[in-house]
Amino acid sequence: MGAGSTNYEYSSPTADLLEVFDNPRPEVPFVIGLDCLEFTSLCPMTGQPDYGSIYIDYVGDKLCVESKSLKLYLVSYRNHGAFHEDCVNSIADDIVGKINPLYLRVFGDFNVRGGIAIKPLTIRRNSPMASELRDEIAELFASFDRLSARGPRG
Repeated sequence: MGAGSTNYEYSSPTADLLEVFDNPRPEVPFVIGLDCLEFTSLCPMTGQPDYGSIYIDYVGDKLCVESKSLKLYLVSYRNHGAFHEDCVNSIADDIVGKINPLYLRVFGDFNVRGGIAIKPLTIRRNSPMASELRDEIAELFASFDRLSARGPRG
């Protein structure tokens, strides 16, 4: 965001690439949906490229992820060998490590290869969470899924 130049890394995903900013409305829970429709990584077994979409939805607490840095972070998987399940969980872990959101959902919708589409989903919660806030977040996500063109993803 403030670096002045863009450095593209294609093989070493690291949370250090993620930049954050203060949540402009921490007192009001709201869903932030981020869609990466051109995610690429390498199969660790064959070295073949895998393509898919990564959907990141979260309710922030004090911090939010800056979108350009997220793009650079996700691009860093391009030449990285990892299974789809690991990619999705690593993305979730790195985001949680940077912003500690109240709730995070990362869904990978990978293209069919060998006749099988793999669609891993992971969820992280900031615990403990009061039942009233948990219910409000569940309602927010239900509305978000209904209103977004993407439909439910978890």
